[in-house]
Parts: sequence; structure tokens; C-alpha cells
Amino acid sequence: MSYSPHTGRLGLTCRRVKADVAKNLIDPSIEGRCVIGGHRPFIDWSFVMSSLPFVKASVASVKNALRDEFPTVGSAHLSEALAASLGFGTHAALLAALPKFEADPDFVLLDDEKFDAKLLALGHQADIEFSFELLDLPVLLITTCKRAYEIEYKSSRDRAWRNLITCAVNEGLRRRLFSLRAHDNRWPGWTEQRDQSTVRGIVFDFELPGGLPAKAYVADAGFSELAINVAVLPTERAESWVRSYDAGFSAGDAFAASWLERERGAWIQSSTTSFKCRKALLSQLASIDVRPAGFGDRGRVIM
Repeated sequence: MSYSPHTGRLGLTCRRVKADVAKNLIDPSIEGRCVIGGHRPFIDWSFVMSSLPFVKASVASVKNALRDEFPTVGSAHLSEALAASLGFGTHAALLAALPKFEADPDFVLLDDEKFDAKLLALGHQADIEFSFELLDLPVLLITTCKRAYEIEYKSSRDRAWRNLITCAVNEGLRRRLFSLRAHDNRWPGWTEQRDQSTVRGIVFDFELPGGLPAKAYVADAGFSELAINVAVLPTERAESWVRSYDAGFSAGDAFAASWLERERGAWIQSSTTSFKCRKALLSQLASIDVRPAGFGDRGRVIM
């Protein structure tokens, strides 16, 4: 089962059930049968991943934990599988990329499925009970809200909303306007004092995958949350309207709003009803293929 926001209800692997029970995400007596060995929950858990700051010390910490988890797998093969889980073709490519991020590291998702696939390709049997989610390491960032299992992006509207918010957060992270660390706002004019001179948010323009123009607004929402609004095919007055949670079509032909949680972990809060979209755009936005840059793509709205 590969990472995709576009799936409906899929069966869990045994590893997912174990990981979720360990984190009190689901009831261990959940009804159904397993794909491998007895029970079969009805939730797509492909979004359950851990994230780590992409620096040498963090990668080494995870590698050491893997050596304990897989004592019969050689060090070199574990390094290759870990590199694959982080999105690299080889361990050499991972090592070459590390120095670029040492001073201000990005968070990168650890993909269980890619890790398994690499182990299999190297001639080892994957451990279906292993998940990076189960590693008790302080370097790992939680990206899964405990209520995430209740949230599914089944409709085109839900998927389009998810894609727009994910693209906006990814772009803000790429520009270093903020990070996934609690309280780490970096846009020009922001100060921790939050006095009258503090710039509470920033508007920026970017392009969605496929080239559609978009305008996003990111602002401090308190409690280390960020408000995230994004408009597609912005209107002439979008610079002003995009700052409003309920801007709708006043901001653009599509508009989505949410919050980015950063206190308990890092994930977007699934306020999927905060979405307006022209019918002609919906299919295109729902089909965008975008992976979160180190954060989770669903979670309950915290009031």
C-alpha cells in the first residue's frame, strides 16, 4: 500500500494495526479481518509516517535504532533501505545531500513501504510488524493526530482541499517563512513579543504543480498554530481577501483555509468545509500529486 491521498477505504497491513494500537489510535478489537492474519480494518493508513530533521545526527540515530530492530541485516543494506525511506535512490545520494541542510534542516517523512521494498530488493524479508512510528526516538517528529484515522479524503472536494493546503504549506516551508518547529515563525516583521509592530502574517504568490497561479496567506494563530489560506486563480482583490478565513470566491476561483498544528506534532487540521471551488477546476485540483514536506496531511480541528 503506497502513499496516496487519493485512496478510499483500504485494508490495513498487520504492521499498521500494531503501530496504531501502540499509539492508542485505534481499538485493538476493531471489527473485521486482517489482510495478513486475521482482521481487516477499513481505513487507509498509508498516511501514517514519522518525520525527522534531515541532519547527520538524526539520520545516524535512526540508523542505530534500525540495527537493533534488524540484527540480521548488514549495516550497508540498512543504510540503503533508510535512504530509500527518505526518498533517495542510494545511500551515497543521501550523504551528498546532508551537508546542504545541516545549518537549517528540513523535516523529511520516513516511508515504511519504501523501506520494506528496498529490503526486499536487497534480498531480505521485510518485517511486517516494523514501523518507524514505533521507534521511541526524540529526534522523530509526530505527524499523526490521534484522531487522524477518522478522516478520509474520499470526495473530489476533500482531495482538492487537501492538495491546496499541502501545496501552500510546502511552499511556505521551501521559502523558510516558518518551520515545523513550535513557535518558529520567520517571515519579515514577525517578533515573539506580538506587540503592535509585529507582522502577524504574510501573503505570497506561487504556482501549483501544473502551473496554476495561487496566492497564500500564512499567519500566527496562537498556541504555535499557523492559519493557512490559499486562493487559486486569484482575483484582483485577492491580496486583501485571502487573509480572511471565509473569503471564498472573493479571493479566487478556488479557496481553501486551514491551520497547521505544530505544538503536539506537525499536521494540517482537516477543515474541509472551508473550501470553495468552481466546477471547472475541481477535477484538476483533486488530481494534484503532492506529498507533505515532513508533516501529516490530516487531523482534527482544534477549537
